[in-house]
Amino acid sequence: METERTRIADHPVIRFGQGDRSLVIIPGLNDSLQGDKPSRFTRLLLERHYMRAFAEKFNVYVVGRPRELPEDVTTRDLAAGYATVLAELGEADVVGMSMGGLIGQYLGIEHSENVRNLVVALAGPTLSEQGQGLVTEWMEAGQDGRWEDVYLGTVESTYSSASKRTVYGALFKLPGVVKTPPYPNDFIRSAQACLNHDSTDRLERITTPTLVLGGEQDALFDAEDLREMAAILPNGRPRILEGTGHGAFEERRSEFTTAIRSFLTNSVE
Repeated sequence: METERTRIADHPVIRFGQGDRSLVIIPGLNDSLQGDKPSRFTRLLLERHYMRAFAEKFNVYVVGRPRELPEDVTTRDLAAGYATVLAELGEADVVGMSMGGLIGQYLGIEHSENVRNLVVALAGPTLSEQGQGLVTEWMEAGQDGRWEDVYLGTVESTYSSASKRTVYGALFKLPGVVKTPPYPNDFIRSAQACLNHDSTDRLERITTPTLVLGGEQDALFDAEDLREMAAILPNGRPRILEGTGHGAFEERRSEFTTAIRSFLTNSVE
């Protein structure tokens, strides 16, 4: 097994698993709320809960973004950074989740040489009208230093389950739980990059086998846009989960991970 690595090409990394294929996971907008080094709790949560299904067959790399992002950063810029990570790792399967799915699109468009298979999860070619409004609200709350509103807003928009919204909402209201992130501008600039993202006219350039995976009730990305995106991609395949939204990775975790694992296992290597 490879020696533990905490950074690759200036990107913070959590690595686990023991398979013979590399799997790079690009996280969502909340990555920009993290510090320089992921906490032990975050690592354990990823390794033993969210991404446990991939640990047996893959060397898993959960790769965050560099800190102190430039003011006008774009998802295209960020994809170029991830291309340097892949250049160092070699060929890998790539799963981009939410904002990570936006970045993954540009990996497929401009940097596909080391992408074996691509999963665009919980992300379309552009935010929906409702999604634009929600992300704008979060960005403005961050600009005003209202971080509790940022966390509560993302919870309300992510989970379709009322019980999960209640539990997480109560957690973030506890004294001392919500703190100003180490790099607050990273969240604001990342949110703006999401708002500016529109790959609609470039989708045909993604020739890598691609699974487009989402939830029917997603408040940020219209499910119909995901279906249309998959139809445009030369090697696209849609998988839309009923009865869930942007929190499908947790609310329907078994189906979500099974869809990804099946796609990666059955795709031509």
